[in-house]
Amino acid sequence: MERMRHTPKRKASRRTVDQLLTAATKDTDAASVFWDGSCNADSDRAIIVIKGRAHCDYVIEMLQRQNLLTAGKDVETAKPVRPQP
Repeated sequence: MERMRHTPKRKASRRTVDQLLTAATKDTDAASVFWDGSCNADSDRAIIVIKGRAHCDYVIEMLQRQNLLTAGKDVETAKPVRPQP
């Protein structure tokens, strides 16, 4: 797991999706987590990169079963949702 700064001072190598995907490919785990924040107190968002089609399918199905993901919903036009406590 790696923490990303929640400010414009993010590492230059962690500013774009392509850079995160490149960093994830260097990780030997099936999942790479990039936290948005600099400490545990502000870690309410993260980008998780799942590698491998079977792992992706498994995680997506699990998220749908837990009602954390809606199949077919367009992320670009979705309204923001408040995090659940």
